[in-house]
Amino acid sequence: MATARMGLPVDHGYLRLHDESAPSRCVSCAQPVGAWATDRLTGLLGRWGWDDQAPAAYRRAQRRWEHVALLMVDLDRFKKINDEYGHPAGDVVLTDVAAVLATHTRPTDLVCRHGGDEFLVLLPRTTGREAALIAECILRDIRALQTEITTNDGYHVTLHGQTASIGVSSHVPGSEDTLLDLVRETDAALQRAKRAGRARVQVHDPSAFTTEHSVDPAALHHLLALQDLMSSDQLPQVLVALSDGPKAVEDLVPGLGPRVIMTLERLQGNGFVLRRAARYELTAAAREWITDVLPAVAAWTNRHHGPVR
Repeated sequence: MATARMGLPVDHGYLRLHDESAPSRCVSCAQPVGAWATDRLTGLLGRWGWDDQAPAAYRRAQRRWEHVALLMVDLDRFKKINDEYGHPAGDVVLTDVAAVLATHTRPTDLVCRHGGDEFLVLLPRTTGREAALIAECILRDIRALQTEITTNDGYHVTLHGQTASIGVSSHVPGSEDTLLDLVRETDAALQRAKRAGRARVQVHDPSAFTTEHSVDPAALHHLLALQDLMSSDQLPQVLVALSDGPKAVEDLVPGLGPRVIMTLERLQGNGFVLRRAARYELTAAAREWITDVLPAVAAWTNRHHGPVR
């Protein structure tokens, strides 16, 4: 034990415990908590926070017999932004991407900046098919970003067209696999997305598919069109009502109210519904995929608007 100026003993253990520059740690697991669990740039979980919270969230999903999915998001050619415009510009892009991820996730999901330009998103109560839909919407919104940055030379520039590669994997209820297995599967899917040319979602989901594959582009077109219509709370109910045959407006209004007319018009404008002799019906193309798409639509609505009633 050392001696201070006044001749009093100095307890270095006490100093380490109360050093404000050191992270506060959980008394049970010794992991940093509070601000030290958070990535300072994006406000998302950092690696410490992920290591502390993700295993517990995964085990909780297993105990509750729930599906759980993971997204691994990697920004394509991000180093080029740092090299050409400077690291402050890259930081702005990262914060914009973090905002996109926050838009498409729930408070119960874990969103982490795992390092550099790589993000992890753990989705409890989410199947592989639902996770793929979420990933495609994230991919689309990242591409649509208009990021205002200032270069190292002081020029104001708008960056656009940023793309990402996203790996997706999921575990079914009762799976004996671990969180590490899920991370490895998702990373393998991400590497396949990069090798296939980047700017895409690659899915690894043994519960729903026999092999790894990319989301079908035709199905994706319909899924994203439906996502754009999600501002209508009645969309799933209208699709269900029309799935068993044509309906007149007066057949739908008593159950869904007069706002259903606006929903029908929007569906008609997007090619999902036909109007014949004052009766609305699903298009032939819609009928081919409605059985597979409807569960994902309901899950998306539950995620953002609450359960459909």
